[in-house]
Amino acid sequence: MVAGCGGGSGNGDENGNGNGSSDGYEIEPDTTVELEAATTEWTGIAPSDIEGESNPTLILQAGETYEIGWTQGDGSGHNIEIRDDSGEVVNDLATEQTDEEEPSDQMLEFTASSEMTEYVCKPHSSNMVGELQVEGSNGGGNGNESEGNESGNESEGNMSEGNESGNESEE
Repeated sequence: MVAGCGGGSGNGDENGNGNGSSDGYEIEPDTTVELEAATTEWTGIAPSDIEGESNPTLILQAGETYEIGWTQGDGSGHNIEIRDDSGEVVNDLATEQTDEEEPSDQMLEFTASSEMTEYVCKPHSSNMVGELQVEGSNGGGNGNESEGNESGNESEGNMSEGNESGNESEE
């Protein structure tokens, strides 16, 4: 019933991403993603899977907590924002712009959701943009499981007992 939630590794290629890795990088829940900010790109620092990668595509799990931001910069003014597919900032997830080379306030902690599609530096949004792929968010656990369980339980012969309709939970 829930077994099919994890498969979907081929989606990266179909989206036309040319960021070096066609599938992206699966990021474990509760991981801090550290980036270097340069006017030409985001460069991955940590976790080690994204080290040295330009604008890495990050694969996250819906409902899980992550932290993302930049800890090293080139001295130009940068910030980091998480946006939806309309280019709008999601849930006020944006830092103030700073030109510090080692900022302490450029990290965003968040719970991944399906509306999150990219991380962006607002002043350099044409170059400093990376894709977020949030898995398990297309009807995954919340709505479908409860609907499936309700209809499954009602059709398993409880009606043949002759009980009143309100007594299903007494069995």
